[in-house]
Amino acid sequence: MIEVSGRVTDPGDTPVPQAAVTLVDASGLQIARNAADHTGAFTLWAPGAGSYVLIASAPAHRPEAATVNVAAETVRLDLVLHGASGLSGVVRAERTGVPIMDAVVTLTDLRGDVFDSRISGSGGEYAFPSLAPGTYTLAVNARSYRPTALAVKVSDFVATKQDVELVDGATIAGSVGLPDPRPEVTVTLLDEAGHVVRSGTVDANGRYAFHDLDAGTYTVVATSYPPVRQPVQVGGERTRHDVRLS
Repeated sequence: MIEVSGRVTDPGDTPVPQAAVTLVDASGLQIARNAADHTGAFTLWAPGAGSYVLIASAPAHRPEAATVNVAAETVRLDLVLHGASGLSGVVRAERTGVPIMDAVVTLTDLRGDVFDSRISGSGGEYAFPSLAPGTYTLAVNARSYRPTALAVKVSDFVATKQDVELVDGATIAGSVGLPDPRPEVTVTLLDEAGHVVRSGTVDANGRYAFHDLDAGTYTVVATSYPPVRQPVQVGGERTRHDVRLS
């Protein structure tokens, strides 16, 4: 048996611990396999002299392979793994261009499985620093904005930048005048066809709010005492509508 050893590092000579290192022969048959330790060091054993291929791989890195010519002595070969391409960008409001903080940015693969998620920073920035090349679905949602999703292709060598703009969602908010003792009041939002769009209860101060609405005409229904129905015209921004129960 002849020792084949070395280290697995990144381009900055930082160890890549737990990198999988495999030795295969000229026909592709696996000869040996091991994992790098915390220093990136590995040791494998070849059955005899000959030409082999050494393969190293690790999460968030591009795999690497190298030919190893084994003779009668120990062979040392270091492998450098480069980080996979990343994806970054800024989440902004479409109408004003203002960065959106605390937006939830979710990345899924083509099967729909969630790969990772991030929260946008104070400048609306987000980043997925290490991704394998391929096509992903980027979905973004934030309070008071309409969620959006788009396909993003991540290349093999160049970091991908993808900014996202969210459309402001219309809001209906207001209060319901509550008599004493205060009853539990349900507020329901109906569209023009009379279908229920949203429903909820008022808080302790009688306040209610419906966020992320399409522009249009809605009916607000407050029930507890005899119901009160009032039409509300919603534009592209916040609309206030108060309700008083008799």
